[in-house]
Amino acid sequence: MNNLIFCLDGKLSQSKTQFAFELRKQGAADIKKTVTRTTTHLVVPNGALNESSKKVQKAQELDVTIVKESWCRSRFSTNPVAQVPRMPIGPSVMLAKNYKSHNVHNWWVSEKLDGVRAIWDGQTFWSRSGNRIHAPAEFCAEFPRDVVLDGELFGGRGNFSQTSGLVRRLDAAYESWQGLEYHVFDAPCVEGVFEQRQQTLATIINGQKHLYLCEQVRLNAEELPARLEAVTNARGEGLMLRKPGSKYDCKRTSSLLKVKPMHDAECVVIGYEDGTGKYRNMCGALMCEYRGKMFKVGSGLTDADRRSPPKIGCKITFGFFEITTAGVPRHPTFKRVFEGRV
Repeated sequence: MNNLIFCLDGKLSQSKTQFAFELRKQGAADIKKTVTRTTTHLVVPNGALNESSKKVQKAQELDVTIVKESWCRSRFSTNPVAQVPRMPIGPSVMLAKNYKSHNVHNWWVSEKLDGVRAIWDGQTFWSRSGNRIHAPAEFCAEFPRDVVLDGELFGGRGNFSQTSGLVRRLDAAYESWQGLEYHVFDAPCVEGVFEQRQQTLATIINGQKHLYLCEQVRLNAEELPARLEAVTNARGEGLMLRKPGSKYDCKRTSSLLKVKPMHDAECVVIGYEDGTGKYRNMCGALMCEYRGKMFKVGSGLTDADRRSPPKIGCKITFGFFEITTAGVPRHPTFKRVFEGRV
């Protein structure tokens, strides 16, 4: 199945996420959400063809080969093409929306870890962008081999830069990864709603080295401010809220919400404001542009940053409380130079 590009339609014997995972293990080049000109095969359920399906009609229009699920399974090798590097669950992972005024009473709450998002496919890690993460073999020697895990490579509160730097390396030694942990919060290819997937994870994760299951507790909505304050006072980033009974969606969804005292974004440095007083002869603030609006970022800069500020034209990550009605970030704070997503 190498180099074939599939699209899935109708109710298959497995969830589309699970079946897509099987196709990728067999060497499929990609799994599309819609039928496009690059799609080579549309997979439909066994039985009569549903001529009224929009995907079937599009496939017929573009002369895409339509095959039954049984056709795929008859070609599944008992020795999957494991050496072919593929992102295991599709073009995207499940992403959170920002918490605003949602009714989240009785939702599940966990700490938002300031690490690097990572998908474990049973053999290797993948970033949320679909790039392979070259973890030392010793780090994941005890990890399960027959399940896809979604979680965070975490090096401790306030250590994002160090964690990100390690994860980016292609030849990191195990000794340098000893301080990292993999915290799992979901199992994308396991059947069932969130609570059922958590029960499955609890039987899989049982003391393996470097492997942890994120603690999920029921939330009383009135406790949300106090919980957030407790986490941020301990240098945590924020909270994650999960809707009870929700499925795993490979997209940004309102069934997963992030709660932070500040939001993050990237902007471009376009100039400098001279420092005054104790910052004389140093950079007082970075002049930045975000979504066509210009503003200053001075808070969060260390003395070292002020002596040697980020170069003009580079991107920085900054925190802010909200976007004003004028479209300008409120209370922007410098966090770090943006080096791209892993």
